[in-house]
Amino acid sequence: MLNAFCLVAGIALLLAGGHWLVAGSVTIARRLGVSTLVVGLTIVAMGTSAPELAFNVIAATGGHGELSFGNIVGSNIANIGLVLGITVLIWPLAVHSRVISRELPWLVVVSLVACVVPFLPFGPGGFGRIGGAVMLAWFGLFMVSWYRLGRSLPADPLVKDLGQEAEAETVGSMGGAVALLLIGLVMLAGGGKLSEVGAVGIARSLGLTEGLIGLTIVALATSLPELTTCVIACRKGHHDLAVGNIVGSNIFNLLLVLGLTAVITPVPLPDNGQWDLLAMIVITVVLWLMAITHKYKITRKEGAFLLLCYLGYMTWSVLREM
Repeated sequence: MLNAFCLVAGIALLLAGGHWLVAGSVTIARRLGVSTLVVGLTIVAMGTSAPELAFNVIAATGGHGELSFGNIVGSNIANIGLVLGITVLIWPLAVHSRVISRELPWLVVVSLVACVVPFLPFGPGGFGRIGGAVMLAWFGLFMVSWYRLGRSLPADPLVKDLGQEAEAETVGSMGGAVALLLIGLVMLAGGGKLSEVGAVGIARSLGLTEGLIGLTIVALATSLPELTTCVIACRKGHHDLAVGNIVGSNIFNLLLVLGLTAVITPVPLPDNGQWDLLAMIVITVVLWLMAITHKYKITRKEGAFLLLCYLGYMTWSVLREM
């Protein structure tokens, strides 16, 4: 019970801390005269990955690299299978953004590279510091590319939606924004540690691997911001923002979160990690094929299929540990 309480309390702190961090950062950037385009494509777009970043850095530095691996890969699977699956079941999506049509194939490429890295000679049977540094450098190139693409397509639906989100997140004065930023950082740090302690404790008490706990329970919990963002965006009619949030979050998780975590401390590949990587690339390719088949329209039947894929793989992942 204590472990479960720590996990729930830690995740609550992670989610709240991520929200406050984004609100404070957006306000500071806007008060300093940074354009809504830059703020939207960076701070707002990365906001839903803040819980994953905090949790994984703390877990990896605490010697629980398998937990980090499971959370990152599991979050990417959950974002497509669970979050997008549920969203499409409620609102069939029609994507018009040229940014998404260009970045979704890149998500497939990034996922493929992530599957290959653990088997390269310079890797320690996982994601080492060299691989992590390459991922971070690649992430920097993505940020430059998004900024240039956003400037060249100011009327793009996703670019406009992110700009509106940046405006909506702006709150209060500079002093209040700094306070929100600091409180958010503290909550992320505390939440990350509590979640790590709770997840490790649950894994040990149930006789399960840390990788499985990260893949299922923790990944599901840290994907809640993406689910909330997608549902709210679709209710407002911003379908491009909903899909863009998933594509961007998955790229951020692999290049920024996994890259930074691996630079700080190598992330090992768990015993069944190759199957998790394979599941991640398969569901990513399936999403891309769905998108290009119907000119970037995703139907309810396809949403149901994505959700069934997620539930089926999670069930199989639990059963294989028993």
